[in-house]
Amino acid sequence: MKRMLSIVLSLCILLSCAALFSSCNLKASGEYPVTVGGIVIEKEPKNIVVLNDVLADIISYIGYDIKMVGRAEECDQDFLYVVPTVGKAAAPDIAAIKAAGADLVIADSTMGVDLRSNIEAEGIPVLTLYLPTDEASLEKLYTDLGTALGGKTTGSEKGAKSYKGLLDMLGTMNTATSNVSRSVAYLYLNENNELCSFVKGSLEYKFFNYNGNTNVLQNLSEPAVNTYELRLNTPSYLFCDNEAVVSFMKAEENCSHLTALAENKVCVIPMKAFKRFGTSTENAVYRMLSFIEKDGKATPDQSNAATTAAAPAETAAAPAATTAETAAPAATQGEDVITYSAQTE
Repeated sequence: MKRMLSIVLSLCILLSCAALFSSCNLKASGEYPVTVGGIVIEKEPKNIVVLNDVLADIISYIGYDIKMVGRAEECDQDFLYVVPTVGKAAAPDIAAIKAAGADLVIADSTMGVDLRSNIEAEGIPVLTLYLPTDEASLEKLYTDLGTALGGKTTGSEKGAKSYKGLLDMLGTMNTATSNVSRSVAYLYLNENNELCSFVKGSLEYKFFNYNGNTNVLQNLSEPAVNTYELRLNTPSYLFCDNEAVVSFMKAEENCSHLTALAENKVCVIPMKAFKRFGTSTENAVYRMLSFIEKDGKATPDQSNAATTAAAPAETAAAPAATTAETAAPAATQGEDVITYSAQTE
C-alpha cells in the first residue's frame, strides 16, 4: 500500500513539474507580458484611451485604432470621429475613461504625476511615451506602440513593418508623379504672427519634402522666413497652414507678388497633418501631389502608377484601417484642405 501511495505521489509530482515547465515555456514564448515606456503590460490591451493626437495617428496607421474606446478632444482626426471623446488631454474625464472599459491609457510625457496617479488608482495602467524628434525616435515609437498593443513579437513586427510601409508608400507616391519639377513652399504663422516654414532636419520637413518637387525653403535653420528671399525664389505652388497665412501673404509687400498667389496655385493643408507622422501625414502628402498633378501634366503611365500607388481609400463608418499593408491614403478623410486653384502654367 505504501509502495502504491509512493508511486501515486511520484506521478503527481512529475505531472506537477511537467505542468509547471509547460506553463513556463508558454509564458516564455507568449506575446505578453511586455515592458514598454517603463511599465509592464501583463496582457494584450483590448480597450484603449489615447490622449495625444500624434500617438493616435500612429496607432491608426499601425492598425490598432480598432482598440480605441476613447480619445482626447485634441485627437480631432476625421477618421477617428466614431471614437468618443473623454475631455481635454490635460484634464480628461476619468469617470468616462473608466466607463469606457479602458484597460490602458496612452499619453505623452506632458501628463502630470497627479493625473497619472488618479487614473492608475482606478486600476487602469497609463503608458507614457515621448513624442519623436527624429527618424530613429519615430521608428522606435512605432515599434513601442506595436509591442504594447500587439505583443513582443507580432505587435513589434507590425509596428516596424508599418513604419517601413509609411516611408515606402510616400516614396512610391513621390516617384510616381510627373518628372517635371516645380518649386514649392510650405508656410505658417507662429504665435507672433511671423511667417515661418519647416526647419531642415525636422520630421515635418522630411515628410513635406515627399512632395516630389523643389522646396525653395529647404535650407532654413530657423523657422522664420525672409519674405524678400521667398519672392526671389518664386515658388510655383504654395501650401499653407490656414487661410490666415494666405491673407497675410496677400497683404505683405514681397509675398503679394508671388507667382503662386497671382496664379491662384495655393492649397491649405493644416500644419498638424505633417506633425502627426502617420495616417494624417500620408494623406497630406497624397493631397499635395494630387493638387500639383491635377493639371494632368503626368504621362498616362505615370498617372496610372500614381493612382495605383496612392488611390484614396473608401470612406468607412468605423475608425480608419489604413495600415502599412493597405497603405491607401484616404483623400476624403483627415485634415480639411482648401484648394484655391491649380491652373496650367
